[in-house]
Amino acid sequence: MSVTPDLEVMIFNGVKDLLNYVNNQISDLEKRIREIENMMGSLKVKVNKYMALIQMIEEIVGKGQQLPLSTAIELTGLKIIFDPRPIDEYEALDESRRAMADRLSALMKVRDVLDILVKKLGDKAEVPILVEMKMGIPVKIIFRSW
Repeated sequence: MSVTPDLEVMIFNGVKDLLNYVNNQISDLEKRIREIENMMGSLKVKVNKYMALIQMIEEIVGKGQQLPLSTAIELTGLKIIFDPRPIDEYEALDESRRAMADRLSALMKVRDVLDILVKKLGDKAEVPILVEMKMGIPVKIIFRSW
């Protein structure tokens, strides 16, 4: 028996409830992405200064030289960075922003399908449903009773 990671099941009273849930997730993601982009914008100045400084040091000592980096340790798959360089923070924020934007795009596609279901099925769409989610994105809807 294979186990698919990051799967969970949620129960909703109907497609409209699921649609409301998805809309709330979309709103939350949009807000969090804006917050991250604001953080990245204010950090960008530090990153540019840091990169200019690193480039200058490389020109002086040579590109082959090993420059001291931030202190990072890894414990059971969790990376912990002490005294991060601006580029470390920026890259972590950017990676998260891109993943959240991908999730947002997937949720918007699901919302479009749910809108169609609500319009086409009308009141028939308001029966209990079981929804399989993968990483917070609905991937399967099971209508429990008609």
